[in-house]
Amino acid sequence: MLHERIKAATTQEHMSAEKHSYGREIMDRSLTSTQYSELLVANYSYIAAWERQWDELGKTFGLDLNLDSRRKTTLLEEDLRKQGIDPSHVSVTELDVPGTRAQFLGRMYVIEGSTLGGAVIEKQLKLNPNLNDSGFAFYGGYGQDLIPYWKAFLAVLNTIEDTVEQDEAIAWAKASFTDMEQCFISARFGSVNS
Repeated sequence: MLHERIKAATTQEHMSAEKHSYGREIMDRSLTSTQYSELLVANYSYIAAWERQWDELGKTFGLDLNLDSRRKTTLLEEDLRKQGIDPSHVSVTELDVPGTRAQFLGRMYVIEGSTLGGAVIEKQLKLNPNLNDSGFAFYGGYGQDLIPYWKAFLAVLNTIEDTVEQDEAIAWAKASFTDMEQCFISARFGSVNS
């Protein structure tokens, strides 16, 4: 199944992206409000760009993923505003447009997987005394629908059986982790505008 292949093949890129996303600080509850703002900016920079591509592409590739209910841009905007950041001042990254269903699903794998991980992150953020005045709409993701949405996504992903198409999905997932890593780096070492 593609799910197992893509997970194994992207381990290095996944770990590399995580190096820049304050994982230790999240888990030991020492993440500062500024660092949290950087995480939100990084995610918004990538996800807003990605979701702008959905409308046409979802129809083009005939995907039955209920994309509208998977949107996270408005959740990020809510959290950014709570941090005192105007989302319209956040630069959105440039992303290549997927040309095939496999490419689309490869990128979507990264975003849906990060939503799954967001549930763990949300619990730690809520226990962090530095973030008492923060919002966690984004990391709360799909709420009670998290596991059903993940399973529905995997069901679609695993319909890709052709090895060439699987390789294409894996390549796009790897590139997506790398693109996300660059967004984290830019947010950490750039300036967070309000």
